[in-house]
Amino acid sequence: MAVISNPYTFNTVGSYNVTATSGSLTNSTTITVEEVPTPSSITMTTNTNAFWYDTEGATFVVTDNLGNNLTGLATYTAESGTLNNPATFSSAGVYNAYATYTLPDGSTLTSNTVELNAVASTHTTKVMIEDYTGTWCGYCPRVASALEDAVNQNGNIIPVAIHDDNQMLFPYANQMENTFGVNGFPTAKINRTSTWNENFNQLTAYINTRQNMGLAINSSLSGNTISAEVKVHYDLKVNSQNRIVVYLLENGLVYNQVNYYNGDSSSPWYQTGNPIVGFVHDLVARTVFTDVFGDAIPAANTETGSTYTANYTLTVPGSVQNTDNLELVAFVVGPDNKALNIQKADLGENKDFD
Repeated sequence: MAVISNPYTFNTVGSYNVTATSGSLTNSTTITVEEVPTPSSITMTTNTNAFWYDTEGATFVVTDNLGNNLTGLATYTAESGTLNNPATFSSAGVYNAYATYTLPDGSTLTSNTVELNAVASTHTTKVMIEDYTGTWCGYCPRVASALEDAVNQNGNIIPVAIHDDNQMLFPYANQMENTFGVNGFPTAKINRTSTWNENFNQLTAYINTRQNMGLAINSSLSGNTISAEVKVHYDLKVNSQNRIVVYLLENGLVYNQVNYYNGDSSSPWYQTGNPIVGFVHDLVARTVFTDVFGDAIPAANTETGSTYTANYTLTVPGSVQNTDNLELVAFVVGPDNKALNIQKADLGENKDFD
């Protein structure tokens, strides 16, 4: 019987009878010391396999075959060298990461390999402004001027004129007004969400927000039939339902425009008449190739590196005055109807991803 300290470490396995004594009081218990099991394998998982290389990373978890969490004890490696956890990368690329764990006897266990796709953005973010307007709306020329100024400052701003008038009525105008909360004219909606205050600075945050996808448009006209191929390429997977909308626009439509700024010397429309005779209306939405709120993009086509291709045919609407003045605008929306990224091309133009 030996006196031991508290706490006490046993050097060998076995059963030990331990007695505590205080004066005339004693109490005994049996302690069983077992050999610590040694793991034979480790497994590494990650919270994501694809991410923006310059702003994001991957977080690892390592467990052994005995159910122990070894995340903080493992070492992580890829082609770029030793990794931190979370792992980040200085350049885009596909990396094969794995974990190692050193056992008490100095030997090591190596995990499975996890492929990580550190993604670089290849698409420009573009912003759409849908201008709810009408020839009867005397305040609407103000937004037309603001839109022209905005486009002159940044060509990645894409206007679409949604007319609610007798001359250029967009067939879905009322439906869109109800859906997007348009209660007065003029109203300009940014990406089908916020109301534009006609200040360019409000658009900056939208332009500077990187999007997971970009679009390309290729179209042609044969007789009275428009054929269009629209592609959506995903740099990075999205985790929500996406839909695609494709507009047909017409430029150069001449209709008189009511003008309440004829007497306002601070307006570009000062002394241009009320109405403005021969006002040229551009970017007028004529119809859609899709549902006006979008056709679903299959989830399998929204994975990292995937491309969705949609082909459409459309008979030129009877309202169109000059097919030489037609354009297509295609955009992707999320489940909340927010437009995510947009592309525009003339009819007959092959507009690639940018």
